[in-house]
Amino acid sequence: MGSRFLFLFSVILPLLWGAPASAFDEVNTGYFNDLALQGFDSAHYFTSKSSQKGSGNFTYEWKGAHWRFANRESLKLFASNPDKYAPQYGGYCSNQMSLGNLSDIDPGVWLIFQEKLYFFGHQEGLDRWNATGIAARIKDADTQWLRYLAQN
Repeated sequence: MGSRFLFLFSVILPLLWGAPASAFDEVNTGYFNDLALQGFDSAHYFTSKSSQKGSGNFTYEWKGAHWRFANRESLKLFASNPDKYAPQYGGYCSNQMSLGNLSDIDPGVWLIFQEKLYFFGHQEGLDRWNATGIAARIKDADTQWLRYLAQN
């Protein structure tokens, strides 16, 4: 009974609360696969200014994650310069990162600022960034991101 109880609290409950159950991964892929951005095409945000689900026919492996793209052109753009088209903070919520937390995203809530892609878990996070100064929140998030990377 004791070991089951410990297992429940150490593994299952963090999943329910959205906290990472394992070590930090540089790319946010979720718990059950290695798919970046929940399968959304990161290059499409730049080229079409909209979100688009990627296809299993157009994939690219980078930083231990599989990235999907809507078409061959998006795949080629990403493959030619992943650092330009990948989201900031490994695809974790930018607002939560600015507060020092890892959190999942909603691929429909995003921002391109100074040619960089940022994702948010909720519209409220993006609203907070807009209301309190995007550049200041980026500075906060960059500091926290470096802290996570140093722990890895």
